[in-house]
Amino acid sequence: MKSARPKTASSAARSSSAARKVVAANRPAVKAPAPRNSQPQAQPALIAQPAAAQPAPVQPPLPPGVPIMPFPRPTILGLGSPWRTAGRPPGMPPRPAPVPHPPPPPPPRPAAVPVVTMRFPMSAVDKLIKEALAEDVGDGDLTTQSLFPGKVKARGKLIANEEGVLAGLPIFKRVFELVDKNITFEPRATDGMALAGGQLVARVSGPATSVLQAERTALNFLQHLSGIASQTARFANAVKGTKTRILDTRRTTPGLRFLEKYAVEVGGGLSLHKGLADRLVVTESHLALSDGVPSIVRQLRKAHPGKRIELTVTNMQELEQALVAKVNVLLLENFPPGQVRQAIALVQGRAKVEVTGKVGLDNARAYALAGVDFISVSQLTQSVKAFDFSFRVSR
Repeated sequence: MKSARPKTASSAARSSSAARKVVAANRPAVKAPAPRNSQPQAQPALIAQPAAAQPAPVQPPLPPGVPIMPFPRPTILGLGSPWRTAGRPPGMPPRPAPVPHPPPPPPPRPAAVPVVTMRFPMSAVDKLIKEALAEDVGDGDLTTQSLFPGKVKARGKLIANEEGVLAGLPIFKRVFELVDKNITFEPRATDGMALAGGQLVARVSGPATSVLQAERTALNFLQHLSGIASQTARFANAVKGTKTRILDTRRTTPGLRFLEKYAVEVGGGLSLHKGLADRLVVTESHLALSDGVPSIVRQLRKAHPGKRIELTVTNMQELEQALVAKVNVLLLENFPPGQVRQAIALVQGRAKVEVTGKVGLDNARAYALAGVDFISVSQLTQSVKAFDFSFRVSR
């Protein structure tokens, strides 16, 4: 009887051999390489298949107590915007707060315009205005009364057409009030204010017949006084920074002296005297009719003891005589700036020195730098140019 052999090893070998045969049968046949000179066969075009959408991964929920960090801001460089400051990564300390810069100081406010008080009664102004209206209107404005017989209203705007200093606006207003109390007046500036070209100065409204009757007379006063104030301001600016002050003279328009002196003060000048009754002034005419400086001073001191004496000198010899006589003010007539400096050195503060004659805007500062106390200018009131205003009327 034959012995039994274990079949485990032989069975495994036979199974492995059979599996290798099956794999070899299913393996694709290897093609022979094509010859080098043969043309490559066209490959079929590959069509891309759309990829299947992948589901978004699900984030697990945060455990309780874990803070949610904010999404950091993007950083935009060089644009000067608040987006330049990006968010801080987790764990980093916060950005330091910017140091606040103090705001710039406000610009200095312009100096207040000095208020010049009218040192004359309004009754004198009313009298002057009524005389001017009677001179201009007479028995009535025939043209205006014929064209606008009804209750036609008129509105007027007072416009400055150049740069200068305003003076006489209360007089301008008073003219309209005396013509018709129903006229309303709206000021947009005050006396002493610097005006610019095109600036609105005032508004007027009321009956057309009344507004047009008062227009010309009111403008005549305002243009004349503002011209004086503007010219005075130019001379005052020319000597700015020195001790010299600008004075007016007696060369004024008859009947208008008190108004013209007011305009000089509005423009920054001085008007120390109203006329001959409030001072002792020795002119060239007095010198021509007298026995000399010592005799004149002696007679004046006897007649008016304690009164200040102002004496005009035309040369250095008269100047020396005036110093010996101890006059209070020396009026240097037509002295050039170089000779004025010599006179100042000779005076040595024993009297006030005033220059008059041949002084203009071109040389006023040279006289001021020479050391004079006052410069009297006849151009302020005698040959002044009227200020350019426009009065535009509409319904």
